[in-house]
Amino acid sequence: MTAHTSTTTTERADPLPGSSPAEKRSLAKWYAAARAALAHNRPLTTASAFSTDHGMAAAFTASETAALRSVGALKEDAPIAADNDPLIGSQAQYMALLEESLSAAEAAKVLRVDVSRVRQRLRDRSLFGIEHEGSWRVPRFQFEGRHVIPGLAKVLQALPPDLFPLDIVDWFLLTDADLQLDSDAVALSPRQWLLSGRPVEAAVTLARDLTRA
Repeated sequence: MTAHTSTTTTERADPLPGSSPAEKRSLAKWYAAARAALAHNRPLTTASAFSTDHGMAAAFTASETAALRSVGALKEDAPIAADNDPLIGSQAQYMALLEESLSAAEAAKVLRVDVSRVRQRLRDRSLFGIEHEGSWRVPRFQFEGRHVIPGLAKVLQALPPDLFPLDIVDWFLLTDADLQLDSDAVALSPRQWLLSGRPVEAAVTLARDLTRA
């Protein structure tokens, strides 16, 4: 989704005053890597594999800066952490997840239903959404074409309701050794498992086990 507006030299002049160019590059790398991972339905925990310093902007656009601040990634009284800091990585990943997700209206358009139906599904946890600043953000990993992935509602309702959004995304996208048949060359992620038409109950069981963990 996220199409950023064109930026002027003035907007890019110094959007993060007090931060060094190295700190800005570090946060920008995490953010770009997370967006790349999400675009390919790959887990956020492996997002660093997509990132390189080549061509990475040292500063954010005004809109990117505002988005980071809105999720607490930038604080006036705290410096941006170093390149390998997991907290700054999580903050950038969360911001990328919000920006790459669909709005409720966009999800309704994909599914060809009324937006009220999408909101109902978000409330009853047959769709996973994140409430942010008074609106819903609906992560894209749940969709394949114009449909939600098979068995999604049952799996979502078996997951802990208080699970952190980044953990939900990674759980669906990371491979699991328990999701592999004898005929499979490699283990599958819950998303791949459901898309392949395998038994939904296997993924539901894993979700319930996570609840008990």
